Amino acid sequence: MQPLPNPQPELTTERLLLRALREEDAPALAKIANDPEIGKYLSSIPYPYSLEDAHKFIASRAKAYAENDAAEFAVVEKESGALMGIAMMDLNPKDNHATLGYWLGKVYWGKGYATEAVRALLHFGFEILQLHRITAHRFGDNEASGKVLLKAGLKLEGRRREHFKKGEIYHDVVDYGLLAREW
Repeated sequence: MQPLPNPQPELTTERLLLRALREEDAPALAKIANDPEIGKYLSSIPYPYSLEDAHKFIASRAKAYAENDAAEFAVVEKESGALMGIAMMDLNPKDNHATLGYWLGKVYWGKGYATEAVRALLHFGFEILQLHRITAHRFGDNEASGKVLLKAGLKLEGRRREHFKKGEIYHDVVDYGLLAREW
């Protein structure tokens, strides 16, 4: 795996800009993440989600990037400049792989933005970081996320039954992966 580029690069697609998170993103981040539908499908996002949560998150992700542990990107609509959500990769340099994740505000669901963001992450991971493998997972009942991952090119690898507990509910976790040679 190549080290993360310094400074963090911007990734562009037809409609999106993926860039480093900034402190000034905190109010928009707090607003779109403070939605029970967002937190429902994400293991690490609490609900309610406060401005303080957003500031802590942004600071922690900048530190993780500097330490070559993760690359977190603000997903921004090119045309409007609006923060739409987050796309990220947790890195495992030892095994030369990463786990990607993403989420977008509800108003952006069903429009192909998530697939576009995931494809940008795959390009970054395989072409820039020279990763061997990229994985992703979703809660079992989040079928829409599964469609995004398949459309982006990842392969279904399996289901871990009642693998993750959020609140008082056990969730199945469905795993996806892609090897560099399949990219």
